[in-house]
Amino acid sequence: MSGLFSMVASKIWQVITRFSRGLRSFLAKSKAFIRPFYQKFPFLVWIRVRIHLFFKRLRENIMLVINSRNNTKAIQAILNRRFSRFQSSSIAQAQPVIDVSVVTFNSGKWIDGFFESLRAQNYPLSKLNMFFVDNGSSDSTLEALQRWQTLLGQEVAGFDIMEGDNVGFGAGHEKAIRKGRSEYFLVSNVDIVFAKDSITKVVAAALADAKAEVASWELRQAPYEHPKYYDPVTLETNWSSHACVLVRRSAYVEVGGYEREIFMYGEDVELSYRFRSYGYQLKYCPSAVVYHYTYEHEHHIKPIQYTGSTLANAYIRLRYGNLSDRVGGFILQCLLLLRPEPYAGARRDVFRNFGVIFKKARYFMRGKGPSENCYFPFRGFDYEMIRDGAFWEVGESLADYPLVTVVTRTYKNRGEFLRQSMMSVCNQTYPNIELIVVEDGGSTMSSVVSDFEFPEGMSVSYYSLDKVGRSVTGNYGLEKAAGKYCMFLDDDDLLFADHVEVLVGALAKNADAVAAYSLALEVGTVASGVEGQYFEVSHAVPPILKQEYDYEVLLDHNYIAIQSLLFQKDLFLQRGGFQTDMSSLEDWNLWLRYGYGNKFVYVPKTTSLFRTPGDPTVRVERHMQLHDAYYIAKNHALKTCKSYT
Repeated sequence: MSGLFSMVASKIWQVITRFSRGLRSFLAKSKAFIRPFYQKFPFLVWIRVRIHLFFKRLRENIMLVINSRNNTKAIQAILNRRFSRFQSSSIAQAQPVIDVSVVTFNSGKWIDGFFESLRAQNYPLSKLNMFFVDNGSSDSTLEALQRWQTLLGQEVAGFDIMEGDNVGFGAGHEKAIRKGRSEYFLVSNVDIVFAKDSITKVVAAALADAKAEVASWELRQAPYEHPKYYDPVTLETNWSSHACVLVRRSAYVEVGGYEREIFMYGEDVELSYRFRSYGYQLKYCPSAVVYHYTYEHEHHIKPIQYTGSTLANAYIRLRYGNLSDRVGGFILQCLLLLRPEPYAGARRDVFRNFGVIFKKARYFMRGKGPSENCYFPFRGFDYEMIRDGAFWEVGESLADYPLVTVVTRTYKNRGEFLRQSMMSVCNQTYPNIELIVVEDGGSTMSSVVSDFEFPEGMSVSYYSLDKVGRSVTGNYGLEKAAGKYCMFLDDDDLLFADHVEVLVGALAKNADAVAAYSLALEVGTVASGVEGQYFEVSHAVPPILKQEYDYEVLLDHNYIAIQSLLFQKDLFLQRGGFQTDMSSLEDWNLWLRYGYGNKFVYVPKTTSLFRTPGDPTVRVERHMQLHDAYYIAKNHALKTCKSYT
């Protein structure tokens, strides 16, 4: 519903947004003219940053009308589990019998593709107990199911077809799930095509997560990944899409199963929130891929999705939200009446939803579990943060998988940050990665690396240096790199699981490019007072990063976060590494030298995050430091580039 929500905004906010965007545009175009004044009058930098922070806070306060005050708390509750020493990177070998629940309704065109992929995947068919619930199809669905029952009936553990009226998605799955007995069951849409190892990997992830408090494991969808935020360290998420998800039966039974009063769309969010309200965690399994062909084109909204998801949002706010969340839900329904109709009759359907909401309000204000300190995010008609790049295609196989070297710079008392950054590397879906950790000023992080449980086959090296500075440390890592491609991941930055996969894929499609970069989430961070722990107070992709590659723009300002760029190692061999006497903007200086006369590929998908000070005072001080380094970094790059032929 991110496309839907983006079209719903108050006129007051439209005016403020237009003004703030105009101001940003003016300042951006005027930078070259204004910078000399900044150099002469540094207090102007302080004023500019303060203005930016003012408009940022103003926007956040206005959006609280329809966004929950608990959104940041919900993310913080998940990230607090990053500090646990529990690690489950080992791969479980057992392959238990699992139930598979599929609901069909006029799904004839998808049946053959579903079963052909099921037959081709490598989890033993004899360990799959199949349950199909047909919701009154009038096409060839039943005939196709019966044909496959004849073809596969002797190969699978069971093949049961249940016919009935259209009771909706959740109630349909409920019939199948209650009939099964396996400890785990897979809920799947029928318009799914399994990758060869998708079921094997998600079951292994579930068995490795031996802790009973994990209720479900969501498989990654391709060609379009669901864009919601998940924790890049623990892979935990606030809600799971149930297009294809593995569920622990005991958790499902305890919380009462799918909500019968939600016919279609939103039942997965509701069950996810109910799991969490009972103290369960939800995991994302990005290494397990399924191909889900649900949208006809980008921003495509189906009428039943429009009415069902907006109605479900109101229900879920009533059950899991506080008073302001519930009021925000009512405001959102009213806003739908003010926007242009996405299809004929949409406004009439919204009016009908009002009556249904009031009728069922008392019912949905009950049913939440007993867990305390559990927060439920609401962002307009969305729930969790949406990462850019929802329609960037993923999951394509490559002709080969060249080695990628990740260089991580670290130093004393950074053990917790380093552990988390290494975990985000271990979570990568790309299969051929080398990790090089270089410590500046001692060997205090040696045990952190040696004690860490890395995936089998991953090459990991640790080097310690005297106190030589960030730039020398990074260059040393590049000298040791064996990969065709290299990237930096400083110890306090994190990668989402598809970061390397996406960038290597982009380079594979652009043979004339020497580097690829993607969007990154800027995370405002403040120390918690406990060593190594922190609070995340803001999350946003800076607009300045949303920039197609243009060397002239890069000459003016840096729009590539350090961990965002994947580049050929040959660039290091030809043009060197970081300028060793620089401690600020050394990455921008390097990009200017690597980009000179070359092509970079821009990927408008959020695949990593980096940290900046969450304290406004510290943030202003940092901006002042970067401003002081601006001309040093730029002039050095311009001088060096003259020597390139």
